[in-house]
Amino acid sequence: MKFRRNPLPRRLVDVLCFLTIVVVIPLGILYDFIFVLPAYHQPGGYAYAFTVLTVLFMFLNGIANLIACMIVDTSVDQERVVLYSNGDVEPLNWRHCAICDKLAPPRSWHCKACGVCILKRDHHCMFTGCCIGHLNYRYFVCFVFYLLLTIFHFWTDPWGMLHKHLLSLNVLLFVITSITLVYNVPKMLRGRVCTECKASQKYNCGVNYNLKNIFGQQMYIAWLSPLIKSQLPDDGYTWKSKSVDDKLK
Repeated sequence: MKFRRNPLPRRLVDVLCFLTIVVVIPLGILYDFIFVLPAYHQPGGYAYAFTVLTVLFMFLNGIANLIACMIVDTSVDQERVVLYSNGDVEPLNWRHCAICDKLAPPRSWHCKACGVCILKRDHHCMFTGCCIGHLNYRYFVCFVFYLLLTIFHFWTDPWGMLHKHLLSLNVLLFVITSITLVYNVPKMLRGRVCTECKASQKYNCGVNYNLKNIFGQQMYIAWLSPLIKSQLPDDGYTWKSKSVDDKLK
């Protein structure tokens, strides 16, 4: 696995969204632990400790997946491209990227913000400041999932939200993360990305395989931590697709 040389957000909008996650939300959690939570649970008690540990697990897991999503390089590796090329003949289903002026494998698309072609590019995420593609899709989904759970913690304490004057921010983040998950889950189950036609079923190889292509062979436990190694079945340059017989059924 390769890592990006400069994983920090570059555009102003990406920087602002990133700071919202790593600065504003932690301050809200800290305030909640110090001033709000003691009104409901005795500090040092089991209920207090359980709540603190649960929220910390969700938030830190979300941040860990955010970092993994940012540092993992999911761009097209030109050294790998050479292995698939045959002189001046383009491999089947490959294309020439006019911006990079290089060969691009199937399902890869160029990102203007990142300046490179991305393997199985889905979209450019403002919160991570990078593209979401084949190698970091797992971390992106887990980041959004744990962020949603963390924000939901504030919904269980409406007085705390109002007292901190963070109601509008929490509502906005809750809506964004909810919509993101609702939008991405159907695509994940069907093996598609944003750049592919909704009617396309070429890479829909069944729910089990589609999910493995995101979370890897250890998909049943991979969501617990970004540190769990989980090998993806496809390499991002060649793809398993439906056979002709499957398409005719």
